[in-house]
Amino acid sequence: MSSWNILRAHHAGVAVTFCVRFPLLMVLAIVTLSFFCGTSAQAARPGSQQPGATIVVNSDYGGSVRKRYNQIQQINRLGQRVEIRGRDCLSSCTMYLGAKNVCVSPTTSFGFHGPYRGGPGLSQDEFDAWSKVISAHYPSPVRNWYMQKARYSTTNILRIKGAELIRLGVTMCR
Repeated sequence: MSSWNILRAHHAGVAVTFCVRFPLLMVLAIVTLSFFCGTSAQAARPGSQQPGATIVVNSDYGGSVRKRYNQIQQINRLGQRVEIRGRDCLSSCTMYLGAKNVCVSPTTSFGFHGPYRGGPGLSQDEFDAWSKVISAHYPSPVRNWYMQKARYSTTNILRIKGAELIRLGVTMCR
């Protein structure tokens, strides 16, 4: 074997070792950097039991109104802050606007629609009751718009940018 072959074999061994270790090194580097780079690394997830925590909501496409209602009650009880910073905050995610300490990014797109349930659907009384539960989490101008227009849209999402919510009085995230 020539010295070149030994060198090539040695480099191949290093490359294989490096390839195996590279993902682990990258994960460690990212975790270390995120620890030193600000709030998102220190943010709690929705459902956190930590009093006073900051919950950063990235893109959230909604879910159960009942579960979201309970999450927001817990957030308010624990004195947590909610920062809505993702690209999209759709459906029940918009109920985070009802947190006592909330801010929004001007670029986030908020998507609203009326309550619905698959299968037999909602009775008129259920529709009205759930509409009121949802709208109770909105600032007054948004609540009025929701009750007059958005709640009747059950197949399409009506969108509002965070910048418009800020104009209507919602705090902008810094």
